[in-house]
Amino acid sequence: MSKIILVNDYLHGLMGERVLWDFMLEGIPNLIKVDIDVIKQDNMIQNMNVSFEKKVSLYIDKYHSDHKAIIQNGSWFSLIPSSKPKIALIQDNLRKMGRRSHIQENNFKNADYIVTNSNEVDNYYNERKTIQIPLGVDNKLFAVLDKNEMRKNQNIDVTKYKKIGIFVGAMNEVKGWNRIKNIIHEHPDIYWIIVSKHKEGINIPNGFVYNQVNQNQLCELYNCSDFFIIGSPSETQCLAAIECCLCDVPIIMRDTGFVTNLDSDEKTQIGIIGDNLEQAVYTIKNSDKKYIPREIVETYYSIDKMCDKWIKFLDTIC
Repeated sequence: MSKIILVNDYLHGLMGERVLWDFMLEGIPNLIKVDIDVIKQDNMIQNMNVSFEKKVSLYIDKYHSDHKAIIQNGSWFSLIPSSKPKIALIQDNLRKMGRRSHIQENNFKNADYIVTNSNEVDNYYNERKTIQIPLGVDNKLFAVLDKNEMRKNQNIDVTKYKKIGIFVGAMNEVKGWNRIKNIIHEHPDIYWIIVSKHKEGINIPNGFVYNQVNQNQLCELYNCSDFFIIGSPSETQCLAAIECCLCDVPIIMRDTGFVTNLDSDEKTQIGIIGDNLEQAVYTIKNSDKKYIPREIVETYYSIDKMCDKWIKFLDTIC
């Protein structure tokens, strides 16, 4: 396959975790990484008083002039100046969130190709043809572990609680935190695992708040749980929910993100999907229904499937 440039501000997880960009670089042949860290290796370009986009363009022209196309984040910086095809990846549904961005709108209009990651995004960005390639999740890392052993590792006394729930995300309204907080207070007989990337100064009497955990520990925490919950009004995909599904833990969330790509039968097999989160918690707390979220989600959201779709798409344009 021809040489393709991959551009973002940072092409790695800020906490050392493996993210989309890592999987693309590993799984797509001849993909060349260009981000802030790479540009810093050239002092002359790094010290120029020009924009990030211009520095990237200069770096590519100097070191990779034979490239055939550029893939870039489509939401947070402008298109990289280039005569080669530009592919903008739009995975942030700023329109639905009421946060239209001049940068994203210009990129959406002017990029040669637009790649999205879910029906949720496609429904709001529908003025032109898009190519949908859902983000893959590491189904080898996020897998089923022994629930009793994981709970013992976290010192969770299961005899005191009916169920164990987990919330993963920022404690803000993007993730519907106020509703989740009220649900936590309404269910003292549920032990709550709260996981945030940020250091949050809250205490939960019937649970524990974890800050900045690595992905291995996150997998263990998913496997401690009986269900996952998130209150987001809108998600472009919701990777945390997919990760939890791959650990075979059912989810409670609104019909948004990756869920919009599932049919009605599949939705009933991964958990409880809908706006009434409060009723869903009562239902799952008092039910022994068997869900099969890993079987459903693994069909669509593996890293291999994502990379295969990218390779096929790039072959058609290069």
